Amino acid sequence: MSSPTRVRLCTQMNEHTATGGSAHAAVFADLCDYTRLTETFGDEAAAEMAVVLGVIARDVARRHRGRVVKMLGDGAHLHFDVAADAVPAAIDFLARVRSSGLPCARVGVNAGPMVEANGDYYGRAVNVAARIASQAAPGDVLVGEAAVVGCSGVRFECAGPVRLRGVAQQVMVYRAYGV
Repeated sequence: MSSPTRVRLCTQMNEHTATGGSAHAAVFADLCDYTRLTETFGDEAAAEMAVVLGVIARDVARRHRGRVVKMLGDGAHLHFDVAADAVPAAIDFLARVRSSGLPCARVGVNAGPMVEANGDYYGRAVNVAARIASQAAPGDVLVGEAAVVGCSGVRFECAGPVRLRGVAQQVMVYRAYGV
């Protein structure tokens, strides 16, 4: 796309590239078995779970200098300007879900360049974070290699290279644990 066209479209979309010296990070989290639980307990129970999840997501994002980009029913997309804040936030999120009585959750984290448009974030780093979350086992925080750098208070275990749907190359993924 030509530069003048891109500038015009970016201006119309209120878009900018998320920059600031360090990689930004995306966190995707979702509850396990939400559809089955909705079928078993009904729509009101599903809505209650989503509300509790939203409260947890907003609190965790605030405590770790991030923000909730959007709630996705049984899931959440969080953004962090500093990638090193995202992994501790993901571990905190998982712990808060466990202690809330909600079903278990799975979380994926990745860092890298991304573009903000209309309050949402786009780009390869965001897509990979979502795909990593879909690969996480219940109760896991999986982290792309780019989000591992600079994290303190976290222990990582290599989960190996993972092939993610729609991503051309394998991605090195780590399981994260609080210390």
